[in-house]
Amino acid sequence: MKAENLSRVGTQMMENVAEIAEKAKDISSKVRERLDETYNDLGRSVKRAKAAAENQLDDTRNQIKEHPLASVAAVAAGAFAVGILTGWLLGRKSRS
Repeated sequence: MKAENLSRVGTQMMENVAEIAEKAKDISSKVRERLDETYNDLGRSVKRAKAAAENQLDDTRNQIKEHPLASVAAVAAGAFAVGILTGWLLGRKSRS
C-alpha cells in the first residue's frame, strides 16, 4: 500500500514539475515577445525624436539666416540676463 501511494505521489510530482516547466516556458516566451516589442517601440521613438530634432535645427538655422540681427540681439539679451542673475546670486552669497 505504501509503495502504491509513493508511486502515485511520485507520478503527481512529475506531472506538477512538467506543468510548472511548461508555464515557465510560456511566461518566458511572453516576456521575450514583450521585450522585443518594447525594443522596437523604443527604436521607432528614437528615430522620431532624431527627425524632430533635425527639423527643429533646420528651422533654427533658417531663422538665424533670415534674421541675423535679431538672433544676435536675442543671444546678447540672454547673456546679459544670465550675467545679472549670476552677479545677484554671487553678491547674495558674499553678504550672508
